[in-house]
Amino acid sequence: MISLSAVRAWPLEQLEPATGTVDRGAESIFGGTGRAQSAMSGGGDWIGATHDAAGRAVEIQAARGKRLVTVLEAVAADGRRASGELIPMRSELLKLVGAAEAAGFTVTDDGRVTHTAAERSADASYLADRITPLLHRIGDLDAEIGRGLTERAGQLTGHGRLIAAPDGGWDVPGGAIEALQGLTPEERRAYWESLWPEEASTLLGTQPGILGNLDGIPFADRARANDTAIRAALAFEYASGRGDGPRARRLADLLKPVPGPDGKPVPRTFVAFSTAGNGHYIEQVGELHPGVPGVGVLIPGTGSHLGNSDKSRQKASELAERSGAPVFVYCDGDLPQRIAPEGGHSTLGDPLGVTGTAVDPVPAATMGASLVGFGRALDAEIAAQAPGAPTTYIGHSYGGSVLGTAEQYGLRADNVVFASSAGIGVAHTPWHDPNPDVHRYSMTPPGDPIHVAQRYGGAVHGGDPDSMPGVQRLDTGFYGPHGKHPGALVAGMDAHSGYLEDPDSTAFGNLVTILRGETPTPYVDRGPDIPGAERTGEAPFGTAGMPITAFAGALAGLLAH
Repeated sequence: MISLSAVRAWPLEQLEPATGTVDRGAESIFGGTGRAQSAMSGGGDWIGATHDAAGRAVEIQAARGKRLVTVLEAVAADGRRASGELIPMRSELLKLVGAAEAAGFTVTDDGRVTHTAAERSADASYLADRITPLLHRIGDLDAEIGRGLTERAGQLTGHGRLIAAPDGGWDVPGGAIEALQGLTPEERRAYWESLWPEEASTLLGTQPGILGNLDGIPFADRARANDTAIRAALAFEYASGRGDGPRARRLADLLKPVPGPDGKPVPRTFVAFSTAGNGHYIEQVGELHPGVPGVGVLIPGTGSHLGNSDKSRQKASELAERSGAPVFVYCDGDLPQRIAPEGGHSTLGDPLGVTGTAVDPVPAATMGASLVGFGRALDAEIAAQAPGAPTTYIGHSYGGSVLGTAEQYGLRADNVVFASSAGIGVAHTPWHDPNPDVHRYSMTPPGDPIHVAQRYGGAVHGGDPDSMPGVQRLDTGFYGPHGKHPGALVAGMDAHSGYLEDPDSTAFGNLVTILRGETPTPYVDRGPDIPGAERTGEAPFGTAGMPITAFAGALAGLLAH
């Protein structure tokens, strides 16, 4: 309860000038942000990475400034209310107290009234009934306005109960996250960058499973959220009595440091993570910073999932180390886990047993669409962290069909590499890459069994990238001097993945060259694609190809040998 002595001591006469100062400050900030935005928009011939970075900085500060103005206006309104209501209420209170004391009554600090003469007790009660409720009302109003000002102070520093909301107002963290999901990746990025660090931390701690997978959130914050999500998933396994189970072991492995591109131990960095399906993830290998020669995205093929992510990470790490470019492993979906249909997997809705195999176009369509969104998020991240760095997407095997489908859906890229790709995309439309200067490459060793999919699987994966107009086929050459096939020609059944597992191979070197922004080695005919068969051309966009049943049978038959 407020005390009478405290009310007497309040410097309420300072409220009006203080409120005026706050109003003028809000006006100054509003005008300043407007002038900064006008200056950027009237920059004339100033273009380039520096201009874009300055523009982003101005927009971030403008968003913060607008929210600051909103808060200051609320503070000023609270000040005017305090001045308009507390001053008259205090005057009335002090008038009552003064009159009581002049009449010989004693008024205590909590508003009780007494008199030395017993016959004046009724008068004392009457005065107390007027003074004490008024003191209470003053205290309640003071507390109410004080709570509001405390909330405003929290909004200014990011420590408040409410979070800056995407619509420019304020909301509880859950409400802000719900609104955030309805924005485009570009809008999310702009909103997120305008938050105070404390606000971002609050949101990340509220729903890490959502924010860790939301395109537009900066990658460092996505990684923080996903680290929390992985630890929560592992804790759930322990709490459920499955601490020794395979899922718990896989999750624990994700939290262990691994050798970075320079060989030193680093924590694994996941900019997407989910335990759904076979486990979805996007892992970043290497640092994104100004001066990198480029940025790579590796889309692995059939059989890849969260449980064997080490294999893909190793390939990405070798690419990153040799090129100096950070590489992302994109496995944000359920890739097929089987090559071709086999007995026991058919269902009423899938009599051929195609679902979940490399003959199934659905994963390519689903992951291709998601890859477009990630590509936009990656472009925004590069613009903020490594302006001007070109992007190179490498799709291996079924991952090549995912990549081609993403381009059909509008993925923007600087370089696209179809590495032993199953095809050019399942959407059966031209590519719609927004970059008219995109460079497209393909590489498929002689004897690689994926040639069967390329030649006969047009009805599923769209056709052969090696023979597509506008795609430069590259040399796959020879293995390096060490490893499984020292110095041998990259060819045959195990060549499909063999060159990706040999960083010293010609084919791997071509990938590194592209990531560096250099010129790769063009195709050299080192043997027939399919031994014993003469190569034939493919009609574009999958208009040629055998029926899916025949393709599945041919692929399964070849692999059986």
